[in-house]
Amino acid sequence: MEQSPKKSISRLSAQTGLSTGTCHKALKKVLHMHPYKISSVQQLHALDYDRRVQYCHWFNERLNDNNLLDLTFYSDEAWVHLSGYVNSQNYRTWAAENPHIFVETSLHPQKVGVWVAMSRRRIIGPIFFYETINGERYRAILHQAIEENLQDDELQHGFFQQDGATAHTANETLRYLQEFYGDRIISTGLWPPSSPDLTPLDYFLFGRIKNNIFKNRLHTLEELERAIRQEINDVTQDELERVFENMKRRVNLCLEVNGGHFEHLL
Repeated sequence: MEQSPKKSISRLSAQTGLSTGTCHKALKKVLHMHPYKISSVQQLHALDYDRRVQYCHWFNERLNDNNLLDLTFYSDEAWVHLSGYVNSQNYRTWAAENPHIFVETSLHPQKVGVWVAMSRRRIIGPIFFYETINGERYRAILHQAIEENLQDDELQHGFFQQDGATAHTANETLRYLQEFYGDRIISTGLWPPSSPDLTPLDYFLFGRIKNNIFKNRLHTLEELERAIRQEINDVTQDELERVFENMKRRVNLCLEVNGGHFEHLL
């Protein structure tokens, strides 16, 4: 029953002929069901648990330092659709237990790709793209981000995170990144698969963008880009610091559950 609580109860009332008050009481007191917010989590496979644990131990040993996190960038890209995004703040699903797991789908073909990199100190981007990312397009994004935006202390001491997407881990791409970061690359071999819950782009920024920019109706891709850029510009330094404190907490919760899902513990 995936819609707003009032609508779901009204629909049940219409189907059963009972009053909305009676339906609400039946759901809560008889069936012991409650309205839960929609949330998205990544499916984990058998090998993912150990990899997540290994990364979290590495993070606590090597990267759990505010000065270093000021210089370290977590990066990712996402498609943002002009319309059709399900706003998780406005919907509930009725169930006896919190299911925690839902799949989000996009309904409209008009979209723009957004690449962003975030450290505890600042955000680089957005850099927009319009075609599926391949190695060449991704390296063009990296060129713009690294050679035009990164500062000397970030290149000399910080790490660079990316997931294991094919374009990210192509040999030519890795060679390009190694020119600037050497062995300070958090990617395949270190970054665990199926772990958007550990990167601030996924658990904070992309969700914030999608939830906020559609409060006003957008009609064109140009309006969509302006709204995305403004939303990113509005992120404050205090928010960045809190987001990275949240990341430390997530790492420790991930260890507590042996690499499993932990967002219900936040």
